Amino acid sequence: MIELKWVEPLPEQSLEGGVKLLNELKWNIEVREVNGLWVVNAGHVVLLETSSRESVDAFLYGMAIAVAALPERAMAELRKFVKESTE
Repeated sequence: MIELKWVEPLPEQSLEGGVKLLNELKWNIEVREVNGLWVVNAGHVVLLETSSRESVDAFLYGMAIAVAALPERAMAELRKFVKESTE
């Protein structure tokens, strides 16, 4: 079993907080189990398909920590860009 050490930048210091952060940027992350496989979607795009829920957690953790580690100024610009692009 993989033990993930939650680091300071992640909201709520949880995987759910990380997914929430990604979804603020319109990733529309969804995790579901289909016929024994775990599937991670971003909208209609499949990002990951695996038989291991632990792999899903590690994958999402990596994505979330990469975004959460951005300097606040860069994050503000990214939020602004996403907002303008999706209006």
